[in-house]
Amino acid sequence: MVALLLLSQAVLADETTWYAEKYASGDVPVRVEHLWSKGQLFRSEAVIAGHPIVTIVRADQYIIIDRLSRTGVSIQRSATAIAEQKTHPRPFGNELASIQRAGAEFVRTEEFGGRKCDLYRLTNDQGRREVCATTDDAKLPVLLKIWMRRSNRVVEGRYLNWTNMLPIEDSYFEPDPRIPLTTISYDEYIKRARKDLPLPAPPLYRELLHGSGS
Repeated sequence: MVALLLLSQAVLADETTWYAEKYASGDVPVRVEHLWSKGQLFRSEAVIAGHPIVTIVRADQYIIIDRLSRTGVSIQRSATAIAEQKTHPRPFGNELASIQRAGAEFVRTEEFGGRKCDLYRLTNDQGRREVCATTDDAKLPVLLKIWMRRSNRVVEGRYLNWTNMLPIEDSYFEPDPRIPLTTISYDEYIKRARKDLPLPAPPLYRELLHGSGS
């Protein structure tokens, strides 16, 4: 029986699947996120002010669900976000590639969490962004630091427990059918986001909704 179970898990394992925990701290409320992906599919779970918030990104949909209030919204993603995501190996954990495109430079190799990581830094008018990524070919980010010049705020993020080759079915990236979703277009979201559009939670992964230039 054990051998059959292991064989079943091995068959279901997919090299395009990823999982990581992300911790945010600093001049922001502490937040813990659990992140999964399979190819272009993405799911996250986080607790914000006591509310369990699920974010699902699939095809042209950016879905936000509050499991406590049982409310949800499905926002049409921008064409820019959809096109950009196809250039990345996974929907999350692409901070190094992002700052490298913007001109970040290698600083040094550091020790973090018992393993070495390469530190890259980008400084501009907005402030300073740093990413320390694993030294292997995967270049997985493990430590992020952002200093915002205008507000003098500092935010630090940490990725822990990077795992891939997980047996995840596509259905894991589908919203709970028992929770109704309000569907809106991207243009409608842009027009109403700062006025009269109620959302279960703010979009936590803006690059997956708008693109990295947002």
